Amino acid sequence: MTSIANKKTLLAATIAAACAAYGYPVSPLSAAQADAKAATLSDGVYNADQAKRGQAKYAQVCSSCHQGDLSGSDQAPGLAGGDFLDRWDGQSVADLADRIRTSMPADDVGSLNTPMSVDIVAFMLQANGFPAGAEELKADRAALRTVMIKKK
Repeated sequence: MTSIANKKTLLAATIAAACAAYGYPVSPLSAAQADAKAATLSDGVYNADQAKRGQAKYAQVCSSCHQGDLSGSDQAPGLAGGDFLDRWDGQSVADLADRIRTSMPADDVGSLNTPMSVDIVAFMLQANGFPAGAEELKADRAALRTVMIKKK
């Protein structure tokens, strides 16, 4: 019996061969990348422990501007609810984590590394009602690019 991963690999190879035969550029995906492409926020892409770490870091470095309840203020946008989801709809989790890492907090830009930013994102996902899962959201920018933020 052929495993699902083997079937995906065979399908990817078949498609790549067909594309190459017709002169289309080919960038084959591994079975793991194909699985990652299918991940959605509704699949539980972070876990509760990670969201808890993110909540602690958020309280320490973000809440003074974005408020403890993520509602925002005159100086900083809300990070939960419809406006937040409208603003980030169609962008990847990597885009959000990179924005946090490269521009926050405003009074100490660059002080957050990728794992800290990803933990904060996990907390934000939890605050926006996306379910937790069994695994942590990995601090792997390529993998984070495959998870898209979509309004429910």
